[in-house]
Amino acid sequence: AAYLDYPVLEYQQSRRKHQASNNPHHNPPSTTTKLLPTAATHPRGSTPYNCGVVFFFHVPSTGGASIANWFRKYARPPNGNITFYQKWTRSIGRDGQFRPNQHQVHDAFIEGMNAHVENLAANEWRSGQYHLVQPPLNSTEDLWYKWRATVESQGCQMINTIMLRDPLNHAMSLYKILNQKNGTREEWMDHLEEPSGTGKWATMLDFFLYNINGPTGRNPHNVTKEEKVRRGIELLQRHFDVVSLGDHTEFMEQVLNYTGWKHLDMPHMNVHKKPLEFTKKEVEKLYKLLVRNGDVDFVDAVKQRYSGHLSYLADV
Repeated sequence: AAYLDYPVLEYQQSRRKHQASNNPHHNPPSTTTKLLPTAATHPRGSTPYNCGVVFFFHVPSTGGASIANWFRKYARPPNGNITFYQKWTRSIGRDGQFRPNQHQVHDAFIEGMNAHVENLAANEWRSGQYHLVQPPLNSTEDLWYKWRATVESQGCQMINTIMLRDPLNHAMSLYKILNQKNGTREEWMDHLEEPSGTGKWATMLDFFLYNINGPTGRNPHNVTKEEKVRRGIELLQRHFDVVSLGDHTEFMEQVLNYTGWKHLDMPHMNVHKKPLEFTKKEVEKLYKLLVRNGDVDFVDAVKQRYSGHLSYLADV
């Protein structure tokens, strides 16, 4: 089978016009969250907000390059002069080895982010992204509380955002970076065989919790899949304002609703246009391992909490 490497739901280059369906029973749910993060320290007023920081948690192979470049467009003076912050690096060299001194990247990122959320002007917005070789959210949650509290203490709002996608499509898309990490197809197919295996690749759930920071980057504490899923949903609910499942247009609309920024089209970046070829056996194996790892349950829970998935069964 051949799979095109991009999120299932393509985004549109013009703002979506929501129209009523001819079917009175068809009311598709939004793919983004209506839940307010429980880490917020005070009630919010009406949108758009006057000032704040929009922070993007960039999971690799979720169409995040398009989102990051969209934020960068707003850094241009005609588009708002909105400062964009990032400080990341690749965790693994082309020799397949983890790069040294990754803790220094962590420290530099934290120092820069601490400064990025301070001294906001009354009507100032800033943006930024979290990506590769960053402090693992699971063990540095205190930083996220601190950054939000710092922004809110200035009368502004912290808008944390994330893009997710179907876990099987995501895992298969990681195959495109095989050569970048000096890996083999067999190594890639087997990377989920052990609960705390190689950190070269990370599923969405593992990256969300642990990032990629060394050979034990995947599930370094060897916890159960149930604990990983529970912790993942807990962190989403506490800290994230926009949780989107493969829908870039909806992601844009949610951010613009919070910020009041003018509409700019999102560039379509970093697309792998060649088909990725997998056998039926490989796809079945990979899906089975993703179930065992917790990713399928995690995305199912996200769908139900943030997209109203299966909500039509609530009264059954």
